[in-house]
Amino acid sequence: MINTKLFYGLAVISFSLLIGLTVYELTDVTEKSYSITTLQTENKEIKKEIAGLKVSLSQSTSLNNFEDKIKEKGFEEISKLEYILVSSNGEIAFK
Repeated sequence: MINTKLFYGLAVISFSLLIGLTVYELTDVTEKSYSITTLQTENKEIKKEIAGLKVSLSQSTSLNNFEDKIKEKGFEEISKLEYILVSSNGEIAFK
């Protein structure tokens, strides 16, 4: 009689422990899966941002847009170049 009560008691405790550990593991796996999904989404967004920055950088360094970038900075186009020549004896000439 005592052995059967002890057996059933240990069986119930073991079963409860197994169910508890299974629930804990399922919860842990679910949390980690959610974290992985969140990180993958962030990774995709960062990759898109990097691709956009690469395109922007390539456009800004392109020689085709170089003149436009210079004009945006406030520089003006030069139509005539003038040189000042200084000789070794100190004479100045404009060319």
